[in-house]
Amino acid sequence: MRLKNWRIPLEILGLATLAGSAVLFVTISWRKWPDPLIDFGEQLYSAWRLSEGAVLYRDVELLYGPFSGYFNAVIFRIFGPGLIVLAIVNLLVFAGISSSIYILFRRTWGILAAWLSTLIFISVFGLSQFVDAGNYNYAGPYSHETIHGVLICLLLCFALLRWVENAKGRTGFLAGSLFGLTIILKPEFIVAAALATSIAIAARWRCEGAPRTAALTGWATGVVLPTALFSCYFAQFMPWTQAFSASSRAWLNALDTSLTTDPLQTRLLGFDRPWVNLIDHASATSLAALVILAIAFMVWLANREQKRWRFLIAAGAMMLGLAWLACRVINWIEIGRCFFGLALIYATVSVFFFFSGSREQQDVGRFLGRILIAVVAIALMARMMLNGRIYHYGYYQAALAGVLVPAVMVAELPSWLRANAAGYAFAAVATLVLILPGVMNLAHRSERGWALKTQAVGDGRDRFYCFPPQTDSIGEVVSAVTQALREKGENKSLTVLPEGEFINYLARLPNPLPHAFFYAGAISNGREAQLVNELESKPPYWIVIISRDLFGYGIERYGEKTGSGQEILHWVEQNYKQVASIGGDPLDYRERGAIILRKYAR
Repeated sequence: MRLKNWRIPLEILGLATLAGSAVLFVTISWRKWPDPLIDFGEQLYSAWRLSEGAVLYRDVELLYGPFSGYFNAVIFRIFGPGLIVLAIVNLLVFAGISSSIYILFRRTWGILAAWLSTLIFISVFGLSQFVDAGNYNYAGPYSHETIHGVLICLLLCFALLRWVENAKGRTGFLAGSLFGLTIILKPEFIVAAALATSIAIAARWRCEGAPRTAALTGWATGVVLPTALFSCYFAQFMPWTQAFSASSRAWLNALDTSLTTDPLQTRLLGFDRPWVNLIDHASATSLAALVILAIAFMVWLANREQKRWRFLIAAGAMMLGLAWLACRVINWIEIGRCFFGLALIYATVSVFFFFSGSREQQDVGRFLGRILIAVVAIALMARMMLNGRIYHYGYYQAALAGVLVPAVMVAELPSWLRANAAGYAFAAVATLVLILPGVMNLAHRSERGWALKTQAVGDGRDRFYCFPPQTDSIGEVVSAVTQALREKGENKSLTVLPEGEFINYLARLPNPLPHAFFYAGAISNGREAQLVNELESKPPYWIVIISRDLFGYGIERYGEKTGSGQEILHWVEQNYKQVASIGGDPLDYRERGAIILRKYAR
């Protein structure tokens, strides 16, 4: 009874530490989230243009589905454009994801697991700065589909659990609608939603028999509704076939091999060195599994060691060993290499025991919730299966796998071994001793990265901070280009090569072409000639050429050879004259420079 009385205040204290951690990281990273040149600027630009009446995929091009672009446009339409406006909404989404993780993990693994997993998500994945570029956090993401997709997948887990318990038309429609939203987001979320839904349907069939027609009809209606609504919207501006294609862009682009097989995508997946990476990840998974097995052995020993003092000595030695591993041995920035393997093993074993065990012996909701979280985690990490990482795209692709493993260690590992109170306590303390130093290590690493960002770019609602010139001068170049365009006072149109719609947004100059990228897949397979024809038919008044690191795409110097922007630059030379130069050679990403060109008067 006394333990129960302490549970509520302890949980309140835990929630307070989570809220404090979130406030701390928001404060430390305030206005430092985006990269000054790439990705997030495109997100801002597309939201601004759509809020002004432009049509997605006709006037503005985005790589993924239409949901996030129009969601952000509505925010700008209501509150006006502003980087900080969108960032605040993103932080609310981040709060929703954190809350969903806590509630879902509390239901499936208990209070301590929920607290630890949410703390890891907030401190490691939420607002981190692990690489030179910004954009890989939940306040200024490179793609808003990533943060919207994580939230929707978590909400789908809730809805599927409810649907399995009570398969009616309304619950089916809710689960189907959330699935339908992933279809207009991004491919990995479609796969995650499909896997989770398949597991839920199988669980419902096993426990209660086939769902009724009303439940299936409600689910199917919800699945097609988001795509149907966007198709009807786009049909006002284009033929029906193009309208359906536009609303289906999330999964159609996944079939475009030019976008999925370039050198960068191959490396991000880990397929550039498949056997080397496979061995590396298998080794990392094996080592992590050995540590977990060592903890499991001590949990097992707690039940069987008759002399308590001997167990306490062994437990103390184990704690010292874990602390040594955490503080001296483990390279925490590379911890993501073991996540996919561990999550895959856990999901496989859990699915087997769930569908082969007795219904009467199972808490269906709890066990199914664990499986749903695991399959979503695996689906997201499949995009980096041979290049697992917590940095870069890992902020969302590895997040659920990263918070799943500690939850299993804290709550589920002792239950497998039918541990007594001492076994549960050891598992909890051992996991905290192992994990918390890593969390602090990574949080401190991010804090050091944020502290370096002192260079202001933009003003008012659009102000943000990036690295100073002595570290990386691209922010200063972007700021100077934007200021020069404003001073010239000719508010017409602008295209930035090879990429840079952040400048379009900050200067509030529309790009007459829908395209944001003029390299890699956008100019492969004869597309560069098409882009030149589009530039000829809709020439911008201004063109800015700015340094952009394209080495990962196999381009060392933009425009130096066929397939690297050469045709585009040749057309620019014939039709534009240089009016300003800032920094070094803009065609060499290492020199960090830009030139501004104005169209010849005809």
